[in-house]
Amino acid sequence: MAVEFVTCPNCKQRLALHSSMVVGTIVVCANPHCEARLRIIKRRPLRVEQVAVEETLNANSSPESYG
Repeated sequence: MAVEFVTCPNCKQRLALHSSMVVGTIVVCANPHCEARLRIIKRRPLRVEQVAVEETLNANSSPESYG
């Protein structure tokens, strides 16, 4: 499975994401001092945006962590 890299817009940490992840997937920054929630908004080129923590706290979704 291929890996693509993106930079966290909050702390500038470089993150490795699987290429199979779809637009709309929410991930957590791997930097323990940041842990920002990020949503994939575009695949080519790979782009993410920060999401408020409140938007990710529900029973139907749990963010994944990638580093």
